[in-house]
Amino acid sequence: MVEALRSARTAVGRGPRAEKMRLLRELSREPITTARLLRGYHDLLLFLAAYPDSAAMLKVVEGELKRLASIVKERPGLAARLVDTGIANTEIVHPFTLDMTRWLVGRLGADVELDWDDGSLGEAMDEFLHALVPTVERDGLYADHLTTQEWFALAKGSRRASDAGWLVEQFGRLEGPASLRDHAFDSLSVAVRWRLRAAGFSRPTARFPRRPIFYQEEPILRQIDLRSLVAKRLGPPKYLARRRAEEVLDACRTTLCVRHREIDTLTYANPGEVALYRLERGIDVAVFGMTPERRLPIESYFGFIVARNRVPMGYGGGWVFFERCEIGVNIFDEFRGGESAFAFAQVIRVYKWLFGATRFCVDPFQFGAGNREAIHSGAFWFYYRLGFRPIDAKLRALADEEAGKLRASPRHRTSAPMLRKLARAKLGLSFDEADDQLPELDLTKLGLALTAEIGKRFRGDRRRAEEESAVDVMRMLKTGSMKKWPAEERDAFRRLALMVHPLKAVARWPRPAKDKLLKAMCAKGGPRERDYATRLQRIPELRSALAQLAGAAPEGSNSISSS
Repeated sequence: MVEALRSARTAVGRGPRAEKMRLLRELSREPITTARLLRGYHDLLLFLAAYPDSAAMLKVVEGELKRLASIVKERPGLAARLVDTGIANTEIVHPFTLDMTRWLVGRLGADVELDWDDGSLGEAMDEFLHALVPTVERDGLYADHLTTQEWFALAKGSRRASDAGWLVEQFGRLEGPASLRDHAFDSLSVAVRWRLRAAGFSRPTARFPRRPIFYQEEPILRQIDLRSLVAKRLGPPKYLARRRAEEVLDACRTTLCVRHREIDTLTYANPGEVALYRLERGIDVAVFGMTPERRLPIESYFGFIVARNRVPMGYGGGWVFFERCEIGVNIFDEFRGGESAFAFAQVIRVYKWLFGATRFCVDPFQFGAGNREAIHSGAFWFYYRLGFRPIDAKLRALADEEAGKLRASPRHRTSAPMLRKLARAKLGLSFDEADDQLPELDLTKLGLALTAEIGKRFRGDRRRAEEESAVDVMRMLKTGSMKKWPAEERDAFRRLALMVHPLKAVARWPRPAKDKLLKAMCAKGGPRERDYATRLQRIPELRSALAQLAGAAPEGSNSISSS
């Protein structure tokens, strides 16, 4: 019955609707006795929750998801065989980052504990506890009659905090930059055991805010006119209030964590920069920036989660710099076969109007370079059908030839070697013909040019380079003291001054252009990074100057010693 329902899941019309309802009602009376069957049925129900064809079906689907959660709760043996599936009342065991572990224990308390079942945890922890506790306690760490877990209980005293919560607190006491604490925590490979008992914190219960449901009364949308869709204007961004933003971030973080995934834009998300777009056909796109101290140095990284009828179905991110946005998406397995292309098209639409991006590109990893899953799924054709093409002329011709073969013969399948060959260069798609006239701006070359500049002008003394560059750029822009600036804006200005300092033409720019540059540099550390990304697009002089600097980057040479 599950397989019959799976086969019918995208069929529409009175007959298929009645058949799906009949199968769901019969399944609701069946005992679920095996982990494999429960997981398969569960994933199918999630698909139907995202693609219901009627209110009656959605009600039955939601009821069945709750029934499966009850079955798991009542049968510990079954739950043990469903670890790491993300199903309600099971467990997730995974080493998350320090900040994500802090979020988990902050939201879920005792439901998140250290995985002491992993015998290696105590040994690794013993070595590091010396750095975490006051010096007078260190001799006690050599006590042979206490396990590390027992020592934790002694150290916490009467406090009811979980061991995971206590450990996170101790890391918070460490001095030094956040990146050093992150590295130290990661080196321990601290796995936590997370019990998915709380409402909203599991795969079936992590949902976006309420919205009108789009019922699938018509066939699944397969053909997408991306350019026409993206041309539909979106209004100005409406950022969520703090409480609403935290609720959306909770759903987004849960969506990834129950799948053992993290992205920096969620781990270090800025609650003040969370936008939620409610779009056609039940699609929601949540976009989030990062806190100032975690932002990338030059370009801007914004993450997203896309949902359908409140059910999260995929995630990704976009790296924005001037008119360019490098973007990628990952649709979760249980939602493939639906309207994935339309959902991603809506994401591109959001990034185009939210950040002003007009040239989109996709890194080869997303569709096959070193990515076996992408080769297996034929991800290249997912992007190709939307209008993306290889930026390399020879590969573009090869792709067009292979596409012709697919059109001519429905039985033709692109081989894995061919897909790997097509993944040798980025894919690109432009919504503005003027973009083709812009000089190439390669961040890798720009970074090398800046390294060469620091080596030549400052003899590799980076502290001196930072200090003198900031002073010189302030003089070039004719700005006063930074003392009254917010700390985040001062830090952003100093970092970007290293990039602006070699651009001597800036001193000759007209006053309006200098003012725009100053505001953009400060916005990098401002409340919302979108301000930085969009302000850069209003300074064409800066883009040209940076492209010229990147073009002068040193080339590799066999005469340079690898030492």
